[in-house]
Amino acid sequence: MLNREREERRRHGHQGEQEAAERPIIPLPKETLEDRDVILHAQLEQHRLANEAYEEFVKNGGLEKLPGFGKPIEVPTGDILASIMKQARVQPPFMMLRTEIRKNMELAMELLKQDPGSPEIDAALDDANKQITELNYQAPSLSLHRRKLTRENLQEQYERWYR
Repeated sequence: MLNREREERRRHGHQGEQEAAERPIIPLPKETLEDRDVILHAQLEQHRLANEAYEEFVKNGGLEKLPGFGKPIEVPTGDILASIMKQARVQPPFMMLRTEIRKNMELAMELLKQDPGSPEIDAALDDANKQITELNYQAPSLSLHRRKLTRENLQEQYERWYR
């Protein structure tokens, strides 16, 4: 008798698996899976803790210890990015490129003094010219653009740009 019942259960259970595989999966709405009361309670608890921390900070004189307390707020005018970079003491990318170009020019001039026939001079000038091309793309004004360098105009351009 037990074997017979087991056999029937197995047959019916096997059919149930086939039916379950054939049925489409219908996702439940988000509201069904959320307990809104619990979520609301957790959010209120977070707000309460944040408010308590702020009140304790104020009570202990934390606001008075902040830099700039009691001074008017300086609102940046003009280019916002430029003012933020200035406050952070960060140069614009084209200014950093100018520094790199200067280093390459100085290297090339030093190599020219030591050995005028050195192929390293051409490599330094090529690097500087690639950086000059990039600088000319990035510079916000035509007055900041630079001409390409050659062995012949290297000293003249250096004098014009950096002296």
